Amino acid sequence: MKKHLYLILFLLTAAGLCAQEGYPEPKLEANRLFYIQHSNSHNTFVYDANFIKPKQLHATEPIKIYRITYTKGGIREELSSIQRKMAYGIDILKKSSSMVEFKLVSYAAKSLTLKFKADGTPYVTVIVNGKELILRKMFLSCNKIGTSVKTIDFYGKNIATGKEVCERLVVKE
Repeated sequence: MKKHLYLILFLLTAAGLCAQEGYPEPKLEANRLFYIQHSNSHNTFVYDANFIKPKQLHATEPIKIYRITYTKGGIREELSSIQRKMAYGIDILKKSSSMVEFKLVSYAAKSLTLKFKADGTPYVTVIVNGKELILRKMFLSCNKIGTSVKTIDFYGKNIATGKEVCERLVVKE
């Protein structure tokens, strides 16, 4: 009986691990790569491929990053200097005509790769818990003042299975 109770509690807990309710989803756009939301507000940080012409990314800014401020009615704003340098900006690691490898400035332990489908549609991959995902969004569980992240939930499609998944990464301090 006790084993069954633990199993039921585990399943109920596991089912809600990656669920965030009440968060707005930004309008899907053609060049959307992924977006980031966090537990301290509904404002959303968006990452779009920055093309200068079809299938050709901007040389110095291949990814356009901005925020949607839902607390101000959903307006689009540029990142502040602090947000770009300390939290949501990116560092480019490698770049070619067919891919861009980059990291978020706030979490250098995880690299992401911008790639293209045969039709030129951009997407980003990331490896989490040994699984390669086509990333759709990330959700950060932060402390109350937003100075540290406890977990990151990666949402996307598992490349091996084709299924939509959520993989949780516990951030080590």
